[in-house]
Amino acid sequence: MRRATIALALATIPLLATLPAWGDAAYHSQHISLVPVGNAPLRSGFVENAHANGPNVYAHEQYVLNGAGPRSTYQVTIMIFASNTTCTGSPTLALGTASIATNAAGNGSAFHVFTPADADGLRGMTVSAMWMLSRASTPEYMTACSVIHLD
Repeated sequence: MRRATIALALATIPLLATLPAWGDAAYHSQHISLVPVGNAPLRSGFVENAHANGPNVYAHEQYVLNGAGPRSTYQVTIMIFASNTTCTGSPTLALGTASIATNAAGNGSAFHVFTPADADGLRGMTVSAMWMLSRASTPEYMTACSVIHLD
């Protein structure tokens, strides 16, 4: 009986791969690298920007630093440019989203969840954005410009 159950479970695994994934049709998740500003230390870092467009979670952002400044606190700010898709000029909106506290090795992570109400006024737009991580109001890490389709 146990072997039959295991065999049935193993046989259904390939079927799971054929099920549709219900992600955002307009904007697919992006993994955006962070780069140092000046000579700030960093082995790697990224922003993961995922849009669920659900009834409770509109978007989820994950922020990760590896080998940044040890025992430091960084403020994450997303700069949104609603008037262009090139991140040029002044941002339309600059939102502080999270704080990352690093350990002795300079590793840390944080996240921010946007609700559907947070997206009011931006729905249906194509905007550009950049993420900046600052320590003591000094920018230390940034992403490249990212185009975001909000539905």
